[in-house]
Amino acid sequence: MATVYSDRNWKIKVYPDDHVSPHFHVQTPDGESLVEIDVLKVLGKAAEPKALKAALVWAAAHAADLQRVWDEQNRRN
Repeated sequence: MATVYSDRNWKIKVYPDDHVSPHFHVQTPDGESLVEIDVLKVLGKAAEPKALKAALVWAAAHAADLQRVWDEQNRRN
């Protein structure tokens, strides 16, 4: 698992050998949400809303980095 970014109360993570489509996990003390990288579509809203919003702002500015990490962690043979 790669922690791509961490703030005070939220983290963005990418897991190896994860299911498709390319996505990342936003973890907060209240829960976790999955977000598709290409369109930043939130799949489940278990993460704390304010933290999720901050994570989406960060992700919008770093989408290429997130995709690169996803590709490195999820190589398909």
